[in-house]
Amino acid sequence: MTQTNVANPAGWIQVSPGTLGKATGGALLAAAAIVVLCVLPAEYGIDPTGVGRLTGIDGMGVRKAEVALPATSQNAALASMAMPNKTTIVRNGDLRNDEMTLTLAPHSGQEVKAHMKAGDSYVFDWSSQGGPVKADMHGEKLNAAEGEFTSYWEEKVMTGGKGNFTAPFDGTHGWYFRNKGETPVTVTVRTTGFYKDLFLPQG
Repeated sequence: MTQTNVANPAGWIQVSPGTLGKATGGALLAAAAIVVLCVLPAEYGIDPTGVGRLTGIDGMGVRKAEVALPATSQNAALASMAMPNKTTIVRNGDLRNDEMTLTLAPHSGQEVKAHMKAGDSYVFDWSSQGGPVKADMHGEKLNAAEGEFTSYWEEKVMTGGKGNFTAPFDGTHGWYFRNKGETPVTVTVRTTGFYKDLFLPQG
């Protein structure tokens, strides 16, 4: 039998099976070390060697998930609160439509209010003719002390406003209009919704 030796082509490197096996084993060990020392502590909070705790990377992925949870829970709660259902839709009593017009002398003011229970609501549209007014939309709880009220929307110069209001508590809710000009101003208030009445408080 004749043995033929073939010259090694230029640029080729001969690696013995033993050397190749050692290199492969080394790569696998390095990958395993990376997983144990870095990936497990950072992503899953598993730190068998204690390196993650020393380097400060332990539980990074877990903490991110914990931070995201409150926001997710809050969004779910808000979505649940905003979802209409029978309890939030049905209203007792008659649907009212009211319109009230009042004339304010220069430097005088007047309230327009509605008796409402918590959850009652109305759509409103008011406007002034003859000049702007100061408007303060507010409410008083039942048996509130003199001068005690909750302000919802106040502006010093307005010629009108519109929107949808829901009473946050039992009591009276509406506006205080004041003419700060030198000529009379007429204010017209229109409301539609579920409430007891629309009236002009005295005093």
